[in-house]
Amino acid sequence: MEKKHNRSLGGKLALWVFYAFCGYFIWAMGHYFWVISKVNAVSGPIIDGEVGSTAGKWLGALLGFLLLGAVGLILGAIAWYTRPRDVAEN
Repeated sequence: MEKKHNRSLGGKLALWVFYAFCGYFIWAMGHYFWVISKVNAVSGPIIDGEVGSTAGKWLGALLGFLLLGAVGLILGAIAWYTRPRDVAEN
């Protein structure tokens, strides 16, 4: 008969931290895109290339996505590493 393996306390904590971060990631991305959608494009040579422009806002959102994605990958790797493993019975 196959024995059901359970996560250790540290594994459960790692998994819940990963779940909480996923929720935060979704909220943060929604917030970034909500803010960007409210930015009005202003044409003119004064605004071109500035961080306050539409392109600057999109670049900030992309960098935020990459940073949060990297943190999510690290937390996901920790949660995966602490998963219960199958142990062969001898």
